[in-house]
Amino acid sequence: MKNCNSILLFETRPRISAFASVVGKKEAEGPLREDFDKIGYDSYFGQDTFEKAETEMMRTAVELAFEKGEMTREEIDLAFCGDLLNQCVASSFAMSGFGIPYAGIYGACSTMALGLMMSAIAVESGAAKRAVCSASSHYCTAERQYRMPLEYGSQRPPTAQWTVTGAGACVVEVDSERDKKHKAADPEQEEFPLGKRPLKYPPIPDNLSHGVLPNTHMPYIRAACPGIITDFSVTDQNNMGAAMAPAVVKLGT
Repeated sequence: MKNCNSILLFETRPRISAFASVVGKKEAEGPLREDFDKIGYDSYFGQDTFEKAETEMMRTAVELAFEKGEMTREEIDLAFCGDLLNQCVASSFAMSGFGIPYAGIYGACSTMALGLMMSAIAVESGAAKRAVCSASSHYCTAERQYRMPLEYGSQRPPTAQWTVTGAGACVVEVDSERDKKHKAADPEQEEFPLGKRPLKYPPIPDNLSHGVLPNTHMPYIRAACPGIITDFSVTDQNNMGAAMAPAVVKLGT
């Protein structure tokens, strides 16, 4: 792994070998409905609290990823999971039954990207052959955590965002074949500084299917860019977009 101007370049290009998603009713009403693995039309997902519902979503997403990847929990070396609640309780309880070494992470809206980055670092370094990462959020738990419980019936301002109800999970692992061929005869696979030469990506087929993809078309993690905290002292708890926008602009420059 190389650090090029704060951008982490992965030499072995860890692959995403399996993935799954679980969402709520509102999310299923959008254009991505057919891409979700499981839709819950009950906000409680069969549980008696919204927090337990979020735990159930993540547990289900992780189990589905394992099932689609035809792997067992015993084949996973590390887990990087997080949510929006205090002490990451949703992910902690979700992963408690898997028996996988677990690190709870908190990146707010970037939790899934953070989990993928940490999984790729673990796989690239040899700390894990396979790592699972997962992130979840629930509209009802987030409202109670950051604003007002829904039972209060408070009016939402026009700038308020709507936290997604859903969970996603990905398994990241060593691509043995790609690792063996890395820096081989093909000069296009050599490393070059960013901006000096276009990065080469494998072709992506038009008819991508869920779950494990053929080895020649396996999605992989090429690079990661940890963000830089930029605080413009935005104090409106409903306007998360304004709080995050400065960091995005700074990253782009």
